[in-house]
Amino acid sequence: MKTLFLAFLLLLVELAPPTVLSEKDIKTTSFNKKNQGSKAPKKVFIRSFNALFEVYEEASAKTSSRRSDRADRTTFTSGTMTKMGVQIAGVDVDDFQKIINDAYATYVKQLTSQGFEIMSADEASKYEYFAEWTKVKGGASSDAQAAGYVMVTPVGFEYLVKKISASGKQKMGGGLLDNTPKMSKEMDNVFIADVNFVFPFVNLDADSDTWTNSTSVKAKIDYRIEPIVDPTENKASLGGGPNLLSQVSFMSGLDIGNNPLFHAKVEPKKAVSFEGVFKDKKIRETTSAQSDMFSKAGYSQLVMTSGEQRTVASHFAECNKEAYINAASGTINDLIEAGLANFQEMTKD
Repeated sequence: MKTLFLAFLLLLVELAPPTVLSEKDIKTTSFNKKNQGSKAPKKVFIRSFNALFEVYEEASAKTSSRRSDRADRTTFTSGTMTKMGVQIAGVDVDDFQKIINDAYATYVKQLTSQGFEIMSADEASKYEYFAEWTKVKGGASSDAQAAGYVMVTPVGFEYLVKKISASGKQKMGGGLLDNTPKMSKEMDNVFIADVNFVFPFVNLDADSDTWTNSTSVKAKIDYRIEPIVDPTENKASLGGGPNLLSQVSFMSGLDIGNNPLFHAKVEPKKAVSFEGVFKDKKIRETTSAQSDMFSKAGYSQLVMTSGEQRTVASHFAECNKEAYINAASGTINDLIEAGLANFQEMTKD
């Protein structure tokens, strides 16, 4: 019997996501004014639960063509352009979906075991605050939230969004100010939960050198979790948009201004990178200008050049699938465990 019990424990260890983050990697917020944590209903409305995985990023640099006239010759130097697009390889949407499904199941199970009731999207939609909002079913991936990222939400999870754009981008409302405290107050001070994770995998650096008339793009493969990501970086065509956050957060009540009475949150203190996941660490592309000299003639010449730009958008960053999944699953599990422990401690009677 003892042997069987030990074997069972070893199986549980193998099945559990590995620990990735240490205590020093996690920032904890614990704000509880007027004992709001114990006065609020033991009910949680999960406003958001998602993970965004970067799958593609691109950048480009260019220089202009130029002409130099001398007494006996004219030199035409071509302009240059280097464009690089790096795509992840080795993992796919099904892997992302399983990661978030498992995380959601763990999160809900632990919350309910602590005596908290989960408020459904249908129940929340009865409040006037959500009169114009739309219910969305989780389990479908989306690449509309941020260029280059795939967002996944758990199967079986339903949530409310204020607006869905023509491209499919979901807007939670709030604008520049966080609307969570007001939302909680209008929902009888229930706890509003946000659980979000962002996993970039590459940094691109584009450079143009007018002295040498050359351009280059360097890619540094850096798979990591970030506390905050600007989704428009290297993606100027996106325009503005909210930053992407990694957090396990609970808010309740409305204080002076737009501040909550209760806020329990954990997030990464800084970017945490995962080693040993990708085969390559760096990729580089460079384009140098070409020069052609033409002898002066007694008549005007029209010189037309072509092929002045080079586009490279087919680089793939190969990853170890198991290592990629373990890093994401372990990180998510660590943040959820820390977030729920902080929440439980702050809501004790």
